[in-house]
Amino acid sequence: MEKSSSIPYAFDSKMHEERQNYLWIGQAYQPSIRRWQKFNRAETSFADIMTKSYKMSSPHTPFFFIISSGSAPKKIVEELVAQVNPKGFRSLSMGQGVDKDAEEDLKSGHKEGIWVFLENCHLMPRWLPKLEQMLDNFAAEGGNDRFRLFLSGEPSDKIPIGLLERCIKLTCEPPQELKANVSMAFKNFNAKDFDTKSDEKYRAILFALCFFHGLVVVRKRFGSSGWNGNYPFNLQDLRDSAKVMETYLEGGKVPWEDMKYIIGEIMYGGHITDDWDRKLCKAYLDFLMKDELFEEYDLIPYPAKGTTISFKCPKYTTHEAYFKHIDGLPETPITFGMSVNAELNYREDQADTLFRTLQDLQPKSAGIGGDDGGDKSDKFKDVKDIVEKFESLKIPADLLKADENRSPYQNVFMQESDRMNTLIDVILRSINDLEAALNGQLTMTDQLEKLQDSLLLYRVPVKWKDAYESCRGLIPWLTNLNFRIEQLNSWKDNPSISPKILYLNYLFNPQSFLTAIKQTEAQKTKTELNKLYIQTEVTGRAPENIESAIDTSSKKASIGVNICGFSLEGCGIDFNSKFLCESEPKKIILPLNVVMCKAAPFVAETKEDKNYYMCPVYKTKDRGSTRYVFTAQLKTKDTPQTVSYTHLRAHETREDLVCRLLLEKKNQH
Repeated sequence: MEKSSSIPYAFDSKMHEERQNYLWIGQAYQPSIRRWQKFNRAETSFADIMTKSYKMSSPHTPFFFIISSGSAPKKIVEELVAQVNPKGFRSLSMGQGVDKDAEEDLKSGHKEGIWVFLENCHLMPRWLPKLEQMLDNFAAEGGNDRFRLFLSGEPSDKIPIGLLERCIKLTCEPPQELKANVSMAFKNFNAKDFDTKSDEKYRAILFALCFFHGLVVVRKRFGSSGWNGNYPFNLQDLRDSAKVMETYLEGGKVPWEDMKYIIGEIMYGGHITDDWDRKLCKAYLDFLMKDELFEEYDLIPYPAKGTTISFKCPKYTTHEAYFKHIDGLPETPITFGMSVNAELNYREDQADTLFRTLQDLQPKSAGIGGDDGGDKSDKFKDVKDIVEKFESLKIPADLLKADENRSPYQNVFMQESDRMNTLIDVILRSINDLEAALNGQLTMTDQLEKLQDSLLLYRVPVKWKDAYESCRGLIPWLTNLNFRIEQLNSWKDNPSISPKILYLNYLFNPQSFLTAIKQTEAQKTKTELNKLYIQTEVTGRAPENIESAIDTSSKKASIGVNICGFSLEGCGIDFNSKFLCESEPKKIILPLNVVMCKAAPFVAETKEDKNYYMCPVYKTKDRGSTRYVFTAQLKTKDTPQTVSYTHLRAHETREDLVCRLLLEKKNQH
């Protein structure tokens, strides 16, 4: 096959031929990919694809739906049933003890021409070979030409290959593009019914609902920057929300608050488990669902100042006109109310996944760097040289003895030191065991082989990675571990008080140090611990400037603790005024240098300063409830509701590290 163009990158002479082949294959199949994308854009409804697939099927060619998050294949099959009108339709959810009922349904369906749908087949892998045998018998015997079999199941290596080969395989994953999702959502509503609706309020709210559905579904493509969890939003949520909306419109005046509650807290909110994600869903609905919607309202949520991108809610009267309007929907993170830099994160994640997969597909014998004949013990010599230095940096055991009079900060120091010493022991033991196995002194176990594979690919071994949350590659991870050890060793001279500057991202459990700040304040002021919270103030000053100030001012030291390691994602900050602002293009992460953290009593809601944005702090870029640390306060000139969905993340402020920890940057390979 003729190559359409040369590879657009310069390659090292030692690069594997397999890696080059991957790129040639990608170029060779670009025309096919473009044809598929054209087909995929044309088919904006699962029902259309299902109808065409049905015409390709036969009584002996089952359908197999690969279940994905948010998919509802049964609804699609039921729509096809209503369209084709077979003699009958039976649906059965597979599970223990259901095999006999399934066999009876298959026999009667094959004989009488009844359609049968067996859901969740992956739950009965031992019965599937018998199903395959029954289908062979049906093909040999002949039967009713109207019989069709539908199967569904999650991806599983226990499903017989022969069964999959004879099936028409379908998946109900929504497209990645916002335009295609909104179009697909709008196509779920009958054109004739829509055109006969004379109420412009119905048309406007329905269009806004479809736009909202597209936002929450496609936002998942941004990974943890989109949602903290992977939620199965589906078209059934949209249909139910539309029914609720139609019922409420019968009363005349639109009860926005009631409608937003049912849609945001029940229909879509029923999937959401994270409190911050629930706030995000509510923010979308608060922006979209209001009276301005009926006056060609701009649907782009919370646009930045100077944004020229626009997508208004039209006042068309026909179903087809709305589809033409959807064609003008801009595909940009700004449409989601996000920073333009969110697209960079998304593309980086895609590239990381692609090359990690290509790396996994290489033969294990290839190792790294293309040197097949080299001794494998030399491959991780650089790793061994690093970890051997950790032994001498362990915290002495006499500093970890129990003391009844120890301070809250001393408790944190002892806990962190104990965990660090344990981790160092685990690392040294595993490295020594692997070296002994490579030298023939120990048996090479599966666990040691996995350790060796991780080191050869410069990935953090699972046993080491369990020590703390991290998204780094091996060498940056070890460098970061060295910084953590250095901080503990500099703290050990006086662990009863807080360090002059503490890097919160170098702690195993950052919450424990924040609790120690509150405990110290509670003991000093005789205040109950649950009536205190961590108050944050961005100083904008470099660590060396703060450190010199503390040395000459004991009063300053008593106000709070100077903490480093934070960075800001999703927006920027003006270090002169300390107010949030829009992030600059291509600047995804903004280090905050030193942040003053102190314990303060909760204030009544009526006395709260409304010019603060409550910003969640997470340990890594992969957010979630288990990685949440605390809520910081950032000054903003706008109302907190209009600030982008910003996340405060700890960041490596050392110049020789490109990664960030609380939250970290992408994997460093």
